[in-house]
Amino acid sequence: MTVMAIGTSALILSIVNVFLLLLHAHSRAPEVETEFPGMIPPAPYWPRPARPEKHVWAIWQWLGDRSTKPPNETQSVLDHGLSHCPKARRPSDNEVVRVESVWQLQRVDNERIYVYSAYYDDRPAAGALPSIRVLALSTFRRDISITCAVWYDGVDRPYVVQATVNYDAGSGYGFDRQVHREYAYICPLPTPWPIPTDVSMLGGTGTCPGLGGYSTRVPIQRTPATDHQPIEFGVCVTAGYGYVQPEVLVEWVELNRMYGAAEINLYDVWYAENMSTVFNYYRRLGVLNVHALPHPWASHPSWFFNKVRNLRIIALNDCQLKYMHRYR
Repeated sequence: MTVMAIGTSALILSIVNVFLLLLHAHSRAPEVETEFPGMIPPAPYWPRPARPEKHVWAIWQWLGDRSTKPPNETQSVLDHGLSHCPKARRPSDNEVVRVESVWQLQRVDNERIYVYSAYYDDRPAAGALPSIRVLALSTFRRDISITCAVWYDGVDRPYVVQATVNYDAGSGYGFDRQVHREYAYICPLPTPWPIPTDVSMLGGTGTCPGLGGYSTRVPIQRTPATDHQPIEFGVCVTAGYGYVQPEVLVEWVELNRMYGAAEINLYDVWYAENMSTVFNYYRRLGVLNVHALPHPWASHPSWFFNKVRNLRIIALNDCQLKYMHRYR
């Protein structure tokens, strides 16, 4: 009797399991079967949250891509950071200190933060919420607190948050009795939208800028992800300077094109004039992008470049962030 009871129970459980599997297969969404016949759809590669329904995805995309001013329900979230520096205000264009046209400078006593670029990063691998990644050259030590003042359209005060410091930024180099290091500061955001417009940086013991105010207001760059990255293979080259034989540059570019590179990016710290003809030729072909990256101390004599290594970490990070949705 016991054996019969066990056998009957096993048979019933097997029938139930088969019934559940058939029911699950029957209820699978038709669009999933169309896009991924015979398989479960993989996790999304693109930097967006998983989209359970098309209408929810459309709302998220509208808010993330088109809305810049914070709605009323978002303002309460921002107030937590706004209360840190109630007297802080957005610096005007005349108050922003620019160095060598591409850098913005924030002084804190004798220390300096040179900000090169800032990017909105909403890739899932970067965190549950988006962040701002700021590329800078700074004289601050690694253990000094760095704060981000994030500016939103329609909000007078900044959202102030402590930055995460990338400790893998290299040992730096000494000049003028200070050590200069390349950093990638990460400024976490409280909400995925609205998308902020600018960011100011501050370092040291104080959270707020004081009477001097902010002298940096770096535009936040953002390129929304698309369903398909338009270029299969792009090349990012570290910052360079000095003399290179034109025929060597031509040979190198053509070799990369043979390997399948559709775009090549160079960062110009101080290339000799002999490069301009080759640069212009490949620019007209749409193959080469040359990004200006002069050193903040570029006004010093040429021997300075033999002492100060080029800005290779900032160059590679800038290229990666600028084209993270363009190259596969």
